[in-house]
Amino acid sequence: MPASLATVAVPAPHAAPRLPVTVTPFIDHARGHSQHELASLHAAAHRVAGLLGIGAPAAADPARYWLPIRTLLREEADQLGIDDESGLWGGVVPHAFVGTKLVSHPCWPGDTGAPEAWRDVPGIEACTLPGWSAFSRPAAQAACEALLADGPIRVKSPYARGGNDQAVLASMRQACDWLDAAIGLEHGLVIERDLAETATWGVGSARIGRHAIAYYGTQRTVRDHGGRHVYGGSRLTVFRGSLAQLADTLPPGQAREAVGMAMRYDRAVRAAYAVLASRCNYDVFVGHDREGRRHCGVLEQSWRFGGASMAELLAMERFARQPSLQWMVAETVETYDGRPPPPDAVPVWPGDGESPCKYARIVDDGY
Repeated sequence: MPASLATVAVPAPHAAPRLPVTVTPFIDHARGHSQHELASLHAAAHRVAGLLGIGAPAAADPARYWLPIRTLLREEADQLGIDDESGLWGGVVPHAFVGTKLVSHPCWPGDTGAPEAWRDVPGIEACTLPGWSAFSRPAAQAACEALLADGPIRVKSPYARGGNDQAVLASMRQACDWLDAAIGLEHGLVIERDLAETATWGVGSARIGRHAIAYYGTQRTVRDHGGRHVYGGSRLTVFRGSLAQLADTLPPGQAREAVGMAMRYDRAVRAAYAVLASRCNYDVFVGHDREGRRHCGVLEQSWRFGGASMAELLAMERFARQPSLQWMVAETVETYDGRPPPPDAVPVWPGDGESPCKYARIVDDGY
């Protein structure tokens, strides 16, 4: 198993004389996680343990709960004793490609490079942007040509994060040049319609023990120390309950549309691949193509600890302390400007010459 396990046993608040909940981060060092990512994970582990202890029944032995830094494979979950969503904050998939952008599009017809376990998700085209997944150079080139007939396209490595390893292409010459330089096409490539005048919504749900939230929100970008535009945090409007309950409270508009699209995507992929997930985050893209046609669809999913997770945890903590509260606004912030966190923030990582200062806070608790 390519992971290092570090146990964080934290006595749960208000739980005495119950035994502590043991929360164990699952860290895959083979992927080269940064110090600030690991610091965030361990900070979250303490808060997850506290949440699990609130209202938890007494047990003969400490409960084992997992906090993975990435989506787990089914075989890994079996080895860890995870039978259902109650055993982790994150997700479990049967094959690695299911946890990537690849699953958001059908495979180009006749692509002989597709994994043996691949099957197109029924209904996926109704809740994503026009596009294809490809696993060979001929299939990728054919998909590019077909989509370019209606305007510029975006090609992506399915395993990249933070907007890396992708490009916008406007001609077959550009597409062929990009494919010539691409590495690892056999592991998959995503080709989809590029949009203009866009808005990106973050939609998600999370459950830890008896604590459940759903939310919608937006991401911000900032400049890092090298002047590049990078992820700068998320601001979430958080609701006590499920995504379906959240959708019922929203008036017609983009937010309700984005939540509905995320729900359709979630149902489709879970049904096709028996996904388990207690923490779900979906990027929903809304915009127009170069011909003026409007599109709304899920770009990708995250069934793991992510950039918005600390805001989710603070929201669940506040809901646990205030049973009558139904709404709040919470945010995570990543900044490179050298300013200290505000007094009401929960610091996560101080930042340095290469990494951001990271913190989370409650912006508005509904009162």
